[in-house]
Amino acid sequence: MEPYRVLDKFRLREIEQQLVAELQTAKQQLRSASTKDEKRLGLESHLTALKRFSDFASLGIVPKDLLPP
Repeated sequence: MEPYRVLDKFRLREIEQQLVAELQTAKQQLRSASTKDEKRLGLESHLTALKRFSDFASLGIVPKDLLPP
């Protein structure tokens, strides 16, 4: 992950929306988990999505997979 430098506000909004969608998906996966393994995987994906979003929102760090080439 890297701090964003020269991304316009529209691209930053798209990135924010992607990260929010990832977080919502992970939250839903965690809620619908029924087995112990599913719950563990759901929790891991939720924590990862939460970290990515909070790093973006609070520190301005854009995940590398969302940076333009």
